[in-house]
Amino acid sequence: MFYSQQGSSGCGAAQSAMGPFYCPSDNGIYLDTDFYRELEQRFGAKGDFARDYVIAHEYGHHIQNVLGLSEKVQRASRSNPSQANALSVRLELQADCYAGVWAAKNRDRIEPGDLEEGLTAAHQIGDDTLMKAAGQRPVEDAFTHGSSAQRMQWLRKGLETGDEDQCDTFGQAG
Repeated sequence: MFYSQQGSSGCGAAQSAMGPFYCPSDNGIYLDTDFYRELEQRFGAKGDFARDYVIAHEYGHHIQNVLGLSEKVQRASRSNPSQANALSVRLELQADCYAGVWAAKNRDRIEPGDLEEGLTAAHQIGDDTLMKAAGQRPVEDAFTHGSSAQRMQWLRKGLETGDEDQCDTFGQAG
């Protein structure tokens, strides 16, 4: 589902401030078209693959939901609230890795420069980079998706291995 400014989802309101997201209630992927403009103009992450990476990341969340990983993380977060944010970041990084796996399995569709576009996007929407751009000091405890280096690392891991079994962000450092 595409939306601009605002819309609705099975998870409630869809607003531009949220950007693209996955809603497990209706298994929907909601893509804020304004986010893509911002990705290109404000963050300098241009190209079709930068947009494809974001979509593949959201599909990664669907895979996590189908596999029961999202529910497992929710249960662990309820059991150990002090680790909730770190667990959520690991889930986001795994979705980045899954996006890379998708790209690796579709190399025949990848054009020269595409991988660089995706890695640039991963860097530009890393929490530390976004916090610095907002004039804030990056604070890891406030991260929601991981640092630029982490996002690039996990996207690259998926790209290089093409193996979803290598996307265990919970058992591997990163």
